[in-house]
Amino acid sequence: MTETTATAQGADRPAVRGTVPPSAQAGLMVQADNVHKSFGSLEVLRGVDLAVRPGEVCCVLGPSGSGKSTFLRCVNHLEKINAGRIWVDGELIGYRERGGKLHELREKEVAAQRRSIGMVFQRFNLFPHMTVLENVVEAPIRVRRESRATARDRAESLLGRVGLADKLSSYPSQLSGGQQQRVAIARALAMEPQLMLFDEPTSALDPELVGEVLDVMKDLARDGMTMIVVTHEIGFAREVGDSLVFMDGGVVVESGSPRDLLANPRHDRTKAFLAKVL
Repeated sequence: MTETTATAQGADRPAVRGTVPPSAQAGLMVQADNVHKSFGSLEVLRGVDLAVRPGEVCCVLGPSGSGKSTFLRCVNHLEKINAGRIWVDGELIGYRERGGKLHELREKEVAAQRRSIGMVFQRFNLFPHMTVLENVVEAPIRVRRESRATARDRAESLLGRVGLADKLSSYPSQLSGGQQQRVAIARALAMEPQLMLFDEPTSALDPELVGEVLDVMKDLARDGMTMIVVTHEIGFAREVGDSLVFMDGGVVVESGSPRDLLANPRHDRTKAFLAKVL
């Protein structure tokens, strides 16, 4: 454990080590409490609170620069928060609390936490020199120390599930954008995560390829995967989402059921945003 205390406003709230975190008490998969994040003098997150239940699909909408993607990256500690707390399945992410102060975990410990959190980015981030199959088996073999046979069996099953059973030997450059994104989803699922984070997974795709990626995500939702999805796909949020969050200026402006929020937004900022995208 690295004994560098986080400079977090939330770090001055004492907690007894071993007490049950609020996320576990409430039966939540994700709980964010007063999360702040700054890049230099730019405050990107200004006190975000969010709760996601197991099996829930939480969709996050908002304009560019509202902090959506930054928040998602904080959930798996790709970005270090400056204040607050984030728990995933009852476990404090990125830090250990001692004597009312936060001490950042070692990279090895953070990596262990990330094993249960899959993430799919806007850009596919596939290894260009590896085949589709090799991309999917890489992490289970190297990180989870699985046998190649076990990892390959799961990879073949997942690639079949996302409709790419015939592309095992192909390289990313030989695939369409939609196919590459489906490989990225299979790669994340290969680690058998409890939580999937999607950061605008269709924003880099041609319009005709969006549907094939959303279909895979809908299938995951039907199977009960807990998901936080940053998206501009209003139809997906309305059809698949269990909850909808609207962010702007680094805060959650309002949240609720997708159908209610989209039909009857309460906040003027939400109304103005939806008027432009609906």
